[in-house]
Amino acid sequence: MLNNIGTINAFVIITFGLGIAYSLLENDIRAVAALYYYDLGPDVYPGFARATVALDLFLRLPGELLHQYEALVPQNPVFYKACTSGVAYLFGDFVSQVYQGRTLDSLDLPRSFRSGAAGFIGHGPLCHYWMLTMETYLDYGGAWWATGIKVLADQTVWSLYLNAMYSFLIGTLAFRNPAEVWKDVKATSWPALRSSWRFWPFVHAISFSHAVPLDLKLLWVDVMEIVWVTILSRVANQDDGEPEDVVVGEAFGVDPALEVALTDQVKRGELMFAAPSGWEPATDDSDVWYFRGDSSQAASDNANNNEEPPALFAGLTLPSAEEAFKSAWPLAAMWPVLYLFYQGELALGLDV
Repeated sequence: MLNNIGTINAFVIITFGLGIAYSLLENDIRAVAALYYYDLGPDVYPGFARATVALDLFLRLPGELLHQYEALVPQNPVFYKACTSGVAYLFGDFVSQVYQGRTLDSLDLPRSFRSGAAGFIGHGPLCHYWMLTMETYLDYGGAWWATGIKVLADQTVWSLYLNAMYSFLIGTLAFRNPAEVWKDVKATSWPALRSSWRFWPFVHAISFSHAVPLDLKLLWVDVMEIVWVTILSRVANQDDGEPEDVVVGEAFGVDPALEVALTDQVKRGELMFAAPSGWEPATDDSDVWYFRGDSSQAASDNANNNEEPPALFAGLTLPSAEEAFKSAWPLAAMWPVLYLFYQGELALGLDV
């Protein structure tokens, strides 16, 4: 039985699923059980009233859990936000694998746990301090355009840094050579940034506004991360009706959403795959990119040709001005959305 990976995966999934469900629903399950266990007489709780109360308890559950989370986070914000990102990244990787057509026998749960660990160690704590920094230095007294400044900072400097940090954490947990991880970071930096611009600027128009309390911002972002993984996976899987073939996988150190997005770009011909050492345009005027050579072959060629080892940033992908301009349209299109959203906040009487 222990030699059957499908059985082990099923046991782990069921155990974790039941544990999470019980921790979230314990009080409501006890309350519903008490309704039917204690006989208070038909005048107090007739049959239909008990069913109504039970339904009401479960309908209130999402709001109650949100309020409990909001009350819990200030007690230890770094830890609870780390847990939030850990769960989100673990579940996001699991969703990605499911849409890739993996079964219980082929499901890679250690990979999902590595992704969750990277979210716990890197994403949650780092984003906590990043959001505090933006609220302190980039809020500009609550001006409506300040949200746009936050989005631009998040989707350029911070996004590149966070993707690199995630790659190194995943590489460390998978016992990979840091030099190889650094090559992958350089290889995927621009394609990853371009993919994130298709979704996150509009999400962060809400994330960094005053409509979302500071202690709930990371929860919102992590929920949207799972939504984004699900959307990308469904779209990639429905294009040809077949399970998704992974081209850009965990070996490249990208998070679950970027894994799906970059794989889809390869399948559609926007990216061409050869080996994980650097993305380069197929031609000088082409939007098609590809992986060129592997590190061992490159090192051998350099030695044979008596060439100097590549510089620290050799292989870093930089787009042409035209390519960057074409890809950055969401960063321009978000500004009217920000203004309209700001007017909505004023109309609702939110503290802006």
